[in-house]
Amino acid sequence: MAGARVRVRDGKVEVLTEPAIRSCPLRRDLYGIKIESKETVKRVIEEHMAELGMYGPKRVLELEDKPVSFGASEILSDALSGGLIDAAVLVCEGAGTVVAAKPAVLQAIGAHMTGLIRTEPIEEIQVGLEERGCILIDRQGTVDQVLGFERAVEAGYRRIAVTVAGARADDARALRERERALGAGATILAVHTTGISENEAQVLAECCDLVWSCASQSVRKVAGGKALMQIGIAIPVFALTPMGKRLILNRAMHFSGQLVLHRAGLPVTPEGKQPEPLV
Repeated sequence: MAGARVRVRDGKVEVLTEPAIRSCPLRRDLYGIKIESKETVKRVIEEHMAELGMYGPKRVLELEDKPVSFGASEILSDALSGGLIDAAVLVCEGAGTVVAAKPAVLQAIGAHMTGLIRTEPIEEIQVGLEERGCILIDRQGTVDQVLGFERAVEAGYRRIAVTVAGARADDARALRERERALGAGATILAVHTTGISENEAQVLAECCDLVWSCASQSVRKVAGGKALMQIGIAIPVFALTPMGKRLILNRAMHFSGQLVLHRAGLPVTPEGKQPEPLV
């Protein structure tokens, strides 16, 4: 979170490293944070635990609220509602990789989850997800998005969205290989890209439908220049394929606020509006 590594164990939050960024316009809007620190990271996670039961047995597993205008879970839950995809493969604490096919469940899993690296199983979360029609790849909390895609195909889904972490760019390439072998479609969304290399950004730009820029200099440079469409200017989301464009426009159709669309050379990243620093 904010580029800091965090461990939540037995209900206690430990912020292990300093945030990689000083300020983030999204976190400022959502949480009122002007300058990031270990303390701000801990406060936000503790708020999620208190309000949504995250990282524990009483976790909220259905959510209608959409706090981020063009977040990954918001875009995917609207894509499910709009019939653009059949299911989504994402990551939930306490469960690992999950296949979800209900918009409210998908939104609950992803709305406030950032960059989950590893998780231990939480039985109540796993049972609750299965009761809501989700597929778990195992009961150990394994995070494996390629295997999640394969399990979704085995379950009969054919239009499957998959989120991949920016640092796991090779997963995006592997997904393109597996979709051809399995005869199913993978819509790939790259999230949590802060700090990735230019080579990783290149792989994401070649293999993904949507890429979130987060606080990544490489994504703005590489994916931004190749994008067909951009939504947002502070944390740009880049569409690299026609399917990516459809997902953005579908979210725009469901978005209740005002928007402006105009022709421009990409990326559009005005100074003073970006996270600081870009890494």
